[in-house]
Amino acid sequence: MAKTLFLVAFARGFWAPMGGLAFLRRTPTLWKYALIPAVLNVALFGGLGTLFVILFPHIIAQLLPQGDAWYLFLLRGIMWVVGSALMLLFFLVSFTAVGTIIASPFNELLSQRVEQLRGGTREENSEGLWSQVSRTARSALESVKHVAVYLLGSLLILLVGLVPAVGAPISAILGTIWTLLFLALEFGDYYLARHWVRFTDRWCIVWAHRWASIGFGLGCSLLLLIPFLNLLLMPGAVTGGTLLWLELKPHLEAVAEGKGGERRPSQEIAKAPQQGLTES
Repeated sequence: MAKTLFLVAFARGFWAPMGGLAFLRRTPTLWKYALIPAVLNVALFGGLGTLFVILFPHIIAQLLPQGDAWYLFLLRGIMWVVGSALMLLFFLVSFTAVGTIIASPFNELLSQRVEQLRGGTREENSEGLWSQVSRTARSALESVKHVAVYLLGSLLILLVGLVPAVGAPISAILGTIWTLLFLALEFGDYYLARHWVRFTDRWCIVWAHRWASIGFGLGCSLLLLIPFLNLLLMPGAVTGGTLLWLELKPHLEAVAEGKGGERRPSQEIAKAPQQGLTES
């Protein structure tokens, strides 16, 4: 029975990004939150690529002497190949990272709108300019916290890998689980941060529903593996994370009712999976 419940929770999390993409496909009013950041990112990198094509010949001309000798022609060709390869590598490495930063405020709006459409909340955004700036700054700080926690955990796992004989396989397993949980928090946090202020509470929620979170992280990682298209697929992960936590929300709120509707401390939230959807 416990094994079946674990598989149900894992499968629910794994298919959540696909469910998010399906929800987006059925809701054209949400497409702008996916398309606008993708267009901005393509425009940014398209501009960088154009700038490279325009400026690189001048750089080559400054580095190499003028002339029509065969070896100069060969050197120019080699420099073009190497320069283009480095530029392509830069695009591959930074495209998703920069796109994630650009998409962050749109993902926040997307998650909020998805929650509204599913009846989770109907509050209108009446914040002033400075309140929005403050919230954006807090979001940036939370992103820094995420990265810091992930790097710290990865460092500890790396140290485990130094243990002779058994360290390497254990480190590989722990590293995979840690990365999947981090992805679950990364794409689910757009929803969680609106309801649980403390970072520790949100992390405990992810851990409390760890099998669903690991499945969700795996589903998200598969979407992110598709180069360039991952920016268009990323909103599906955000939407799927929001829908997943909306499913889990009643069980977390049931725990919170013991304190008059307030969010419970991290230790109590961590007990939620015994009553929540991670076990059903």
